[in-house]
Amino acid sequence: MKQFFFRQAKIEDLEAIWPLFLYAKETMRQRGTHQWQDGYPFKETIEQDIVHHYAYVVEEAGEVIAYVAISRDGEPTYQKIEGAWLNQEPYIVGHRMVVGKKGRGKGLGSFMIREAEKIAIIHGIRSVRVDTNFDNQVMKHIFEKEGYTYCGIIQVRDGKREAFQKILV
Repeated sequence: MKQFFFRQAKIEDLEAIWPLFLYAKETMRQRGTHQWQDGYPFKETIEQDIVHHYAYVVEEAGEVIAYVAISRDGEPTYQKIEGAWLNQEPYIVGHRMVVGKKGRGKGLGSFMIREAEKIAIIHGIRSVRVDTNFDNQVMKHIFEKEGYTYCGIIQVRDGKREAFQKILV
């Protein structure tokens, strides 16, 4: 089994992270997914994730092959939901998860979700909230596989997203 190393990203990682997003955007376009087809997330978005200590990478043999932003600062767009969250307790948010070409088919989406859950528990937080575009079947499958509950619809800058939550035990 391959060994993956999950760690907080550094600004020096930006040039290795950004191609993951370019690859993901193109892959989504080819699948017909509308998410991330308007330029977002921008390179500056990822840079800000790093500056705010939200950015995490997965390395394999010293090479960055995946990325996720994990925040304990909440998410303003989650304040209003068409539906209901499972609880109103503190939560972490997982955003901008990408897996590069070299990471495909290795279960890294689930791996990063589980690592985010570990971070939550370390900080005494027992809830994780995430969202994705309606047509992002890959992410929705990962959320389902990892035990996330569909909670409703949220509004983001470019449309609506399906929102999910998991209570950690």
